[in-house]
Amino acid sequence: MPQSSGLLVIDLQFGFSPKPDLVDRIRDAAQDYSVVVATRFCNLPDSLFRTRMNDGNDGGAVIDVGHAVVIDKPGYGLNHAAITVLREFTGITEWGLVGSRTGACIMACGFSLWDAGIPFHVIRDLCASEKGPMCGAVSTILQQKFGV
Repeated sequence: MPQSSGLLVIDLQFGFSPKPDLVDRIRDAAQDYSVVVATRFCNLPDSLFRTRMNDGNDGGAVIDVGHAVVIDKPGYGLNHAAITVLREFTGITEWGLVGSRTGACIMACGFSLWDAGIPFHVIRDLCASEKGPMCGAVSTILQQKFGV
């Protein structure tokens, strides 16, 4: 990876029970990036999203893959505060997106990055879904819509 690439690890949290193999592959890949940023899905106390999840739980602690910072994410995509944090890494010209059981979140984060004018791409082999290769489908949709 060029030194101008960052890795954005979406919601790789213990509560989502990611497969150890995927965690190891993300941890190994993270060494090739100049910066690694993780997101942590967290419910806000009175969030409508909490109600929709029924149990009100979030994903728990973030799994350490060598990230420099953790961005709290109260919904599917990246909010203004998260985008601001990513923009602070001025040397990063493109972000690679990875994650576990996060097909919808990866798509939403991709849309957030696109709306903010931040280049990104989805790294298919470092994504997983509870019900199969969801990230591959998400990556295909993002590629068709945005060419990423």
